[in-house]
Amino acid sequence: MKLITLCLLAVWLIACDNAPPQVDERLLAVLAEQPLIVDVRTPEEFATGHYPGAINIPHDNIVDGIRALSVANSDTIMLYCRTGNRSGQAERALTAEGFSAAVNAGGLAALLAADEAP
Repeated sequence: MKLITLCLLAVWLIACDNAPPQVDERLLAVLAEQPLIVDVRTPEEFATGHYPGAINIPHDNIVDGIRALSVANSDTIMLYCRTGNRSGQAERALTAEGFSAAVNAGGLAALLAADEAP
């Protein structure tokens, strides 16, 4: 019985590890608005690959970087990084400065999956 349980657990873990990222319907709606898409990773990470059309502003410089672009406080800004942590920090920083439509898209993989959704 223990062997069967271990085999089932192994199969389940392998299936979970290979599962494509879940598509967030909220991301699809925001993408439809054609937002400014900002990769908040480092320039080195950005250079290794990024979302098509995204610009790079590292998360620790997000407020100054967005202001330098003369983005209106009500413009939709979609932020992403590798896992969603830094883009969450950037979203909070922008929201604190009055940018009302900053959205944390999470990680790059989730954003690419949303873009490829039917």
